[in-house]
Amino acid sequence: MMAGGSMDYQDKKYCLLDDKKLEAEKILYYRTVDSTSLAIHRNAALSENYYTVVAEEQNKGRGRRGRDWFSPPGCGLWFSILLKPSMLKPENAQAITLITGAVIANHLNEKYEISSTIKWPNDLILNGKKLGGILTEMKGYQTKIDYIVAGIGLNVNQKPADFPELLKPLATSLFIETGRLFDRTELLISIRKALLKAYEIFYRQGFAPFHNLWLELNETTGKIITLIWSGKSLTGKVIDLSENGSLVVEDEHGFIHNVNYGEIKN
Repeated sequence: MMAGGSMDYQDKKYCLLDDKKLEAEKILYYRTVDSTSLAIHRNAALSENYYTVVAEEQNKGRGRRGRDWFSPPGCGLWFSILLKPSMLKPENAQAITLITGAVIANHLNEKYEISSTIKWPNDLILNGKKLGGILTEMKGYQTKIDYIVAGIGLNVNQKPADFPELLKPLATSLFIETGRLFDRTELLISIRKALLKAYEIFYRQGFAPFHNLWLELNETTGKIITLIWSGKSLTGKVIDLSENGSLVVEDEHGFIHNVNYGEIKN
C-alpha cells in the first residue's frame, strides 16, 4: 500500500504516536525505521515473546510477494509483533495470518460500529477498498519454528489526498469511511491486546475457536473466485477453511482443492 501527501489536521495530537504510553505497554517506538518487521528480525534472538515494534514511518515497508508498502508518517499504524510459539508446528503457522486479520476486523467492527471484512489470505477490506494488510514471516526448520513475525499495516487517519492517484480507487482509511480522527496510540494498544489474547487461545486450542469468525468476516465465502499463482489459476466456489488455514475451493467439476498459496483475482 502506497500513500503520499501531507497532514494538515488541526488536532495535532493525532499526528504523532505517544511514545511514553507505548513504552508503558512495552512497545518499542521509532520515528523512522526501514521496516518494523526487519527491526524485529534483527533483535528476535534476544527478544521476548510478543516483543512489538511500531513506527511513524517505514522507508522500506514490505507487502506480500515483495510489494512495497510505503508508510507515511502520522497517518496509519505500521507495527510488527514477535511470536515464539514453541509448541506450534510449521504447517499450522499460516493460521497466524488468518487469525490476525479476523481479530483486527472484528475488533474494529465491534468498537467503532463499522463493517470491515477480510479477503484471503491477508487483506483487511472496508466498503470494497483495502483498509490494511498483514505480512507474516516465519524463521525455522521443516519441523521446528524459531519465531514468527506478524507485520500489520492499517490505514487510519489518511484523507483521500494522502493516497496517490493510482491507489485512490483501491485504498481507504478509517477516517475516510467514518469521518472521524482516531487516536492511533489508543487504537494500537487496544488492537495489540486483542491480538495477544487471540494468540494465546490459538496456542492452546488451535484454529477452531476462530473458524466461524473467519468465515463470517471473509468476503469470499460462498462465492465463485479465481485464484492465481505462478502463472496458474483455479476457479471455483469457496466452501470452507481448513484447520491449518487453507482455503477450501470446489471447482466446476466438483473436485475439492485445499489452497494455501496464491491470490484472489479481483
